[in-house]
Amino acid sequence: MKRFASALGLALVAVFTTGCFDIEQTLTLERNLSGQAGFSMKIDMEPMAYFMAQMERQFSGKTGEPSAADVAKARAELVKSSKPKPTDFEAEKREMASKLPKGVTLKDATFSESELAVAVGLLFGFDHPSKLAAIKLSDNKTSAKAGQPGENPIDAPFADLKVVDEGATILITGPPQNPLESAKDEAPPTPEAEKMIAQLMKNLRVVFKIAAPFQVVTHNAHRREGTTLIWQYDLKSLESLTPQQLSESIKVRYRK
Repeated sequence: MKRFASALGLALVAVFTTGCFDIEQTLTLERNLSGQAGFSMKIDMEPMAYFMAQMERQFSGKTGEPSAADVAKARAELVKSSKPKPTDFEAEKREMASKLPKGVTLKDATFSESELAVAVGLLFGFDHPSKLAAIKLSDNKTSAKAGQPGENPIDAPFADLKVVDEGATILITGPPQNPLESAKDEAPPTPEAEKMIAQLMKNLRVVFKIAAPFQVVTHNAHRREGTTLIWQYDLKSLESLTPQQLSESIKVRYRK
């Protein structure tokens, strides 16, 4: 899984990038609670070149905006540092599939990259949604616990998803992916750093969709399209949530 590991490394750098994360997760249920779960993440580090050039000027005691040459130099350094080594993607997919928990299968995996952009797409099949929480895609032993600051979104994409059979109803809860916490954990705890993160992550987008053939009893989704409930967060809405609110920001109860 070296190519996916390169995406993880790039994601750690990208926490300081404008529009760094565009994350979308999907959960599609059948009546027997089998189904499919999707995870996609796009990372664009292009704006990082300007930020790096600006920081270099400040460290050198210079003032004013960086020149085009300064930005080009920073971009070249960023491209060089983020370029992964060629790997056998099909072999990596087979390795990933072999490490999934029992009852979960890898139905599809895609990976694309340009010089400073990465897109990862994963589609899993499952016999019960409770098994999605056991998916672990990174062997990095230094990664933080799922759901905690410092956790990479792709490490364990459904780690905190909870599906509870209540008898007559089914309760699904969980937090949205929150790369903002990773960014704050990596940055020094200063007002200047928080201001910088707010500026650089202003285009953050996190979406979770659940489609199911059941009657909805209650939900807190932001909108509904047919049988699909949709939650969508940006930087401002994620920052407004308390830890308790975040833990159940995705919540729906279905009648069987």
